[in-house]
Amino acid sequence: MTYPLPDNEDERLDALHQLQVLDTAPEDAFTRLADIAKAVFDVEFAGISLLAEERQWFKAACGWAITETDREEAFCAHVVADGEVLVIEDARAERQFADLARRAGEGEDAAEEEALQFYAGAPLTIEDSLHVGTLCLADDAPRSFGASERAVLVALANVAADLLKARRRNYEARYLSSALEQVDEAVVITEAEPLEAPGPEIRWVNQAFAGMTGYSPDELRESTPRLLYGADTDYETLERVRDALKEGESVRAESVYYRKDGTPYLVEWGVAPVRDAEGRLTHLVSVQRDITEEREQQSELEFQATHDTLTGLLGRAALETAVQDLLDSADGETGALLYLDLDRFKQVNDTLGHAAGDKLLKEVADRLRGAVREEDRVARLGGDEFAILLPSVQAPESATQVAERLVEALRAPVEVEGRDVFVEASIGIVFGAGPYSSAASFIRDADVAMYRAKNVATRSIMRHEQAMTEELGARFRLDADLHRGVEQSEFEPFFHPIVNLEEGTLHGFEVLARWRRNTGEIVTPGNFLGVAEETGLIVPIGHQVIEGACQVLNRLQAAHDGDWTVSLSGNFSRYEFFRPETRTFVDDVLTHYDIAPEQFTMEVTERAIEGNGAENWEEVEALRDLGIRMEIDDFGTGFSSLHSLLEFPIDGLKVDKALMDELERGENGRELVRCVVKMGRTLDLTVTAEGIETTEQLKALREFGCPLGQGYLFSKPLPAGALEALLKETPWQVHWTPAIE
Repeated sequence: MTYPLPDNEDERLDALHQLQVLDTAPEDAFTRLADIAKAVFDVEFAGISLLAEERQWFKAACGWAITETDREEAFCAHVVADGEVLVIEDARAERQFADLARRAGEGEDAAEEEALQFYAGAPLTIEDSLHVGTLCLADDAPRSFGASERAVLVALANVAADLLKARRRNYEARYLSSALEQVDEAVVITEAEPLEAPGPEIRWVNQAFAGMTGYSPDELRESTPRLLYGADTDYETLERVRDALKEGESVRAESVYYRKDGTPYLVEWGVAPVRDAEGRLTHLVSVQRDITEEREQQSELEFQATHDTLTGLLGRAALETAVQDLLDSADGETGALLYLDLDRFKQVNDTLGHAAGDKLLKEVADRLRGAVREEDRVARLGGDEFAILLPSVQAPESATQVAERLVEALRAPVEVEGRDVFVEASIGIVFGAGPYSSAASFIRDADVAMYRAKNVATRSIMRHEQAMTEELGARFRLDADLHRGVEQSEFEPFFHPIVNLEEGTLHGFEVLARWRRNTGEIVTPGNFLGVAEETGLIVPIGHQVIEGACQVLNRLQAAHDGDWTVSLSGNFSRYEFFRPETRTFVDDVLTHYDIAPEQFTMEVTERAIEGNGAENWEEVEALRDLGIRMEIDDFGTGFSSLHSLLEFPIDGLKVDKALMDELERGENGRELVRCVVKMGRTLDLTVTAEGIETTEQLKALREFGCPLGQGYLFSKPLPAGALEALLKETPWQVHWTPAIE
C-alpha cells in the first residue's frame, strides 16, 4: 500500500459508511456546489470526493468524466490523512507528487497527452478529526493559489460537509420515520413551545397515533395536543408535566384523552425534550400507549379478587381489609358489624334447585344494599352468609335499628321459579372497635352472636356479649377433645335394662353412650351430643358404642352357653340413620359378633324421620331387609306426626319420660298415656315406657297393658363390667309381688 492512512482510519470509515452516500445517484446540491467551485476558481475540474477503503469515489465531478480512482492514485488520500488543505501549484516541480500527477492524468477518461499539473483539496470533516473526503480542484496547467483562495476553498468544503451531514440527518429522519411507523406505540413530535395554551404544534405523527385518536395525520399536523382534551382530562397532571418539561426533564404520566368521535380513552405516555447542537430545546417527542382495555381488565380482575362473583358484593378478604382499616383508625367507640345468615336457605336449594337459590341470593344482596347507606359496606361471606360493616355508627341501638331494617327489607316474598319464597334472617351484632385489634376476631364475634340468634327461637337479632365467645371457645375445646376421644376409642356402651312389665323378666338392654375421658371422668351425651352432631363425629362415636355393646352381648351369650338371649337397642342419630354406610355397618357388626338380626333394634327419634323423602325411605327398607327391628324413640316430645308413623316401617314406640311424669299429675295425664299405649297396640307396635321411677307409674303402665319399660326404678345404666352381677341380682323382680299387682 503506497498511500498514507490517518490514525483513526477505522473510525473514519465507520463515519463514512454511516453517511449512506457511497455509490448513490447524483444529487443537484452536490453537483451545483462542484459547478460553483469550478467557476469560482476557473479550473478544468472540481469535484466532491469520498475516500473509501481502497478507492476514491466522486459524489460530484465537474469538468472531467470521472467517477472513481484507486486510492493510491488519489491526491485526496493525502488531504484526508493530514486533515489539512493540500495545494500543489506545479506537480512537475514537486518530486513527491510528479509521478502521482502523471498517473492521475492517465485515468481511463483522460487524454494520453494530458497530465494533472495543479491540485488543491480541502478535507470534508463530519466530526472532529473524522475526514471522509475532499472538495478538490484540478487543472492541466500550473497555477498559483493564495491564502484568500485557500479560505474560499475551506468555506466551500464546509458547505459540502454540511450537505453530507444534512443528507445523513434526512436519511436518519426517513429511517426513523419508517421505523416508527412499524411500532405498535403511538408517536407524536411537537414543537417545544409554547408549553402554555394553545400548546405546541404537532409536527409529525405515526399511523399508530392517528389510529388511536381517530384523526388523520393531516388533521393532527399543525394542531395541538389540546385537540384531544375533554371533560375527564386531568389538568393537574398535565400541569405537572409542563413544569417538568420547563426544566428540560423527561416525564411519564397517564391521562384521559378523547378520540375524534368523543370516546374517552386512557393513555400512558412519556415525553422527552429534543435539543439541537447548541443545546436549545427544539422539539418534544412523546410515545403513547392506549391502556384503556388493559386497565379495564385489571379493574375486572381486582373486582373479581375483592368481590363475590354471584352478587357483586364485597368478598370475605375485602371485608376483612375494610374491618381492619376501621379497627386501625377508629377511636373504639364507633363502628359495628352485622353478621347475617338466611334461615332455611338449604330448603330452597334442595327443593327448587341451585339456580333458584342463586336468584334468591342476588335478590337478598340487592335488598341489603338498598337498606343501608352508601358508606356502609355489604359483603357476602359465602353460602347464605352476609356481613354489613357500619363504620360510623355511634351507638349499639343504632346498629340494632339497622339490623331491624334489614330484617324488614327481607320480609317481602321473593318470586323464584313461579313461587313466592319467604326469607328470614338471623343477625349477630358487634359494636365498638375498642376491644379488638384484628379483623378476624371482630368478624368471629359477630358470627358467634349470629349463631346464638339462630338458636334462640324468640330472637332473630342478637348483640354480642363476651360470654358468647367464651362459650364458643369451650365448644372448640370440646370439639378437639371429641376428635381425640374418637381416635383413642374413649367412647363405650352403658346398658340400661328393659323389663317385661307383665312378667318382671329381663327383655334386653338399651345401649347408651358414655365418654370415659383419659382423666377417668365419665361424661353423658347431654354434655357432648350437640357438638358431636355439628361436627359429624356422632357417626364414629355411635359406631364405637354399638360395636362395643355387640361385643359385650356376644361375650355374655358365650358365657351362658348360648341358651340365654336378650335384645339390644341402639340409638342412631338423624345424621347417620339414612346413610347407605349405616346398613353396611349394622350388617357387618351383627355378623362379626354372631348376633341375630331380630335381637337388634335401631332407635330413631320422631324428629329424625320427619320430612324425609322417598329416597330416604329406600334406605330404611334396605335396613329392614337385614331383619332388624326399628322403634321411634322419645315419642310424645312435641314432634309427633301420626302420618309419619303410618308411613315409617317401625316395630315399636318408646314413650318419653315426659309423659311418664304426667301419670301422677292428674287424670288427663293418665288418659294421655293410656291412649298412647292403646294406639301402639292397635297399630301392632311394641310400646316401651321410658323413665319409670315410681311404683305408681309401674302399676298404671301394667294396668294399661304396656308390655315393656325401663327406668331408675329397675336400674341405672351400667357399664359392661357390672352386667354379670346385675343378671344374678335381677333387682327389678322385687316389684313383681302381690302388693302391686
